Amino acid sequence: MFTQIFKKLKKVIDIPNKLDRVSSNGMKGFPFLKLGPDMDKKLSVAFFGPCSLLPIINYAIEHGHDVIHVAMCVDESRQTHFSPPLSEINHEAAEVNVIGLPLRSVMAAGAVPFDGFGNEIFWPRLKTESDHEAYLKYCVEYISDFIGSISDLLDGKPTFFLSFWEPRQNFMGALFPRFDLSNPQYLVMRLNAEMERIIRTYPNTFLLDVNDILNSMGRFRIQDDYAREISHASNMFDTAFEDDAKRIRTSTPLSRIYDTDGQYGVYGHCVFNAIRDNLAIINAAAPIKLIIMDLDDTMWRGVLADGDRSPYERTDYWPTGLAEALLIYKARGGLLAICSKNDPELARAEFDRVWRGRLKLEDFISVRINFQPKSENITEILDEVNLLPANVLFVDDNPREIDEVRSVIPDLRFLSEEHMDWRRAIIFSPCTQVVQVSMESQQRTQTLRAKIKRDQTQQKMSREEWLRSLQIQQRYAVVRSEKDQNFARAFELLNKTNQFNTTGQRWSLEDIKALFARDGYIFCVFLRDKETDNGLIGLHLVQGNRIIQSILSCRVFGLCSEYASMHVLAQHILRSHPTVMGSFAPTGRNFYCENYLEKCGFTQDGDNLVARTVPANPSEVTSDTKIAW
Repeated sequence: MFTQIFKKLKKVIDIPNKLDRVSSNGMKGFPFLKLGPDMDKKLSVAFFGPCSLLPIINYAIEHGHDVIHVAMCVDESRQTHFSPPLSEINHEAAEVNVIGLPLRSVMAAGAVPFDGFGNEIFWPRLKTESDHEAYLKYCVEYISDFIGSISDLLDGKPTFFLSFWEPRQNFMGALFPRFDLSNPQYLVMRLNAEMERIIRTYPNTFLLDVNDILNSMGRFRIQDDYAREISHASNMFDTAFEDDAKRIRTSTPLSRIYDTDGQYGVYGHCVFNAIRDNLAIINAAAPIKLIIMDLDDTMWRGVLADGDRSPYERTDYWPTGLAEALLIYKARGGLLAICSKNDPELARAEFDRVWRGRLKLEDFISVRINFQPKSENITEILDEVNLLPANVLFVDDNPREIDEVRSVIPDLRFLSEEHMDWRRAIIFSPCTQVVQVSMESQQRTQTLRAKIKRDQTQQKMSREEWLRSLQIQQRYAVVRSEKDQNFARAFELLNKTNQFNTTGQRWSLEDIKALFARDGYIFCVFLRDKETDNGLIGLHLVQGNRIIQSILSCRVFGLCSEYASMHVLAQHILRSHPTVMGSFAPTGRNFYCENYLEKCGFTQDGDNLVARTVPANPSEVTSDTKIAW
């Protein structure tokens, strides 16, 4: 019987097969980030409900899932019955139930004490507040009785009741009270709330609010309450009644008036994937129990140590949204940690200054702020919280850092690109959600400090092997004029870098022009690896045989870039001078380069640091030495 109903309705609605154009979220084009779990497993689902379930059933069948459908038919008296009867269906074999109770039956039942029969369009006749309250009461009694009548279905198997479709607006009028039972939109919202209250008394039974999906899609192109009664609460489709085609003046089909093309399929796609996501939450499939966050350009906009941006400039828009997402995750019982290459005292102070108490370091179970490899820091964090890498997410905007950590801890999960989608991924991924928050999970940040064995980290690669695997390449350019195409970026880097800045000096445009006039130049360093082209990441200010200042972006710390560039620059200078001279002035922020010149072979000579030989070139870095000096 279901097959016949489905074929007829499919012909009427003309379901387009266009799901190849949408992602798993029902949106076109953008590849939304996924944190797991694997969704390839086929499900066995028992559907109980009216024709509004057909888009979901159609999607499930087309994608190879095992489907059992028991139709809920509404008779002339607006009573609901199963067809075929439950006794004739082996619905016990399904692993999950999906139930859609027809709203028209509920609203018709609410009218019986007033009108004497099931009348689904009775609600506009209600006049007083007490009448509206009584009508709601009678509707809820019907819902309760119906759910009680199918209690045998609710035997502990995961079961999802689909919410009623709420009317798209207040049909009484745009200026009528919004939160009043005379507003059918609010009435249906209350019915959904009462239905959830009732079903929550049964184990493993939940409300799946399809209104969230409809609101995300946009109701205008799918919901049928602009063409028929509110209580039908289903998909819009063209009429198939014979007499409608014989009218003197036929109407434009609804599918053309509202451009319904593809929406039917998108709705089925989205709801079925919501069912799968919710099952994954129930089953705790591949849960993420800890999120480890980088800081610069991850927890805020830009690099804190390389500029004096206001808190607004650092955190407004996506960073605040991300911070809220992390707090939501923590409220669910998730753990947070920080792993950042930064000056620890500076970063901690700047963290408090930028977030101003909205986000606190105390929210993080472990804070690792230093310049050692992030894989080492994360391994230490895992030791502290006693978690397996597969249950941990690392968020870092730098693909090279991701690659370094992955080479050592391959089972970790990662977010790096598409930072505008991080918030959605963290909040809505099944692996970051839980069914409920226990007292234990609320206290998890304060209580979990146990150790994890280091041998749970597999396929470990040495740092030297990792550096070689990056395929680091550097090229160089000499800038002798403010009109050079590389000058703007070099000037910006020069005046915003703090951590690797050998003197900390700031330069005005006039100062740089004066340097150029004295035959000085900027020796620019560009770096790329197998993951990305980093562009201009370092520079040396040079005049004659003196290296006035050396700068390196924190994004490439630890890649030997500074030693490779010094090898090339010193080699050039020593061709025409007996020595290379340099200087270092501590600023309180530039400790990272404190021993840089000494490591390059410079020794103290009076007030200067002097080198007489070319420092070795690190084997892990390949350099393009074709430079227009």
